[in-house]
Amino acid sequence: MDLKKLLLILLLIFSCNTMAEWVEYSARANGDVFYFDNARVQKNGNLVNVWNRIRYKSSVMGASSYQSLMKIDCSEHSETTLRSTFYTDKNWATPAMATDTRQKPKVYITANSATERLADILCKQ
Repeated sequence: MDLKKLLLILLLIFSCNTMAEWVEYSARANGDVFYFDNARVQKNGNLVNVWNRIRYKSSVMGASSYQSLMKIDCSEHSETTLRSTFYTDKNWATPAMATDTRQKPKVYITANSATERLADILCKQ
C-alpha cells in the first residue's frame, strides 16, 4: 500500500472518531455499559436514529463490544436495528464479522431495559 492511501485511511479513521460524542446512558448490574453518539442523533418527528454501543463486561459469544444504528419510534415505544457490528475487542476496533446491514423487525421496548432508558432520554429532547 502506498503512503498516500495509508494517509487517507488514517485521516478518515481520525475524522470519523472525532465527530462522535459517546455518552454513557446505562450501566447494567452484569457490568455491561451502554453509550450513544449524541453528535449524530437524527430526529424526524417521532422517529429518532441513533448510534448505540455496548461494552460487554464478559465476552458474549466471542464479542467484547457491539455497535448498532437504531431507529426509535417515540410514539409506538418501539425500536428497529438498522445495522449492527460485533467486535472482538472492547474498543470497537476489530470487527468479529462483517457489519450486518439488514434491517431487523421492529420490536417493542422492554420496561427497565437499557433501550427504554435511551428512549426516555432521546424522546424527551
